[in-house]
Amino acid sequence: MTKSNRNVAVVSKITSKNQVTIPKAVREALNVKSSDEIEWELRSDGQITVKRMSPEKDDFWKMVDEQEKKYGKVDTPEIDWGPDAGSEDFD
Repeated sequence: MTKSNRNVAVVSKITSKNQVTIPKAVREALNVKSSDEIEWELRSDGQITVKRMSPEKDDFWKMVDEQEKKYGKVDTPEIDWGPDAGSEDFD
């Protein structure tokens, strides 16, 4: 979505679990996707600002998520490669 000088109104509905789906136009404007974080700023005048959180270079949990996607979760069963090298007898 390109920025323009016109205002756009979109509507979301709050579920029974107090969850809201972010409309596609807003996701595109914020350039966010699944697992990204957004910040809600509530101002004293009643205005609310929503913006994309900028990713931290040393964000530990984001790095963990990326490693899980690449290598699997910590609780993923390991492959049994057999006995360790050097454990056999060479007599």
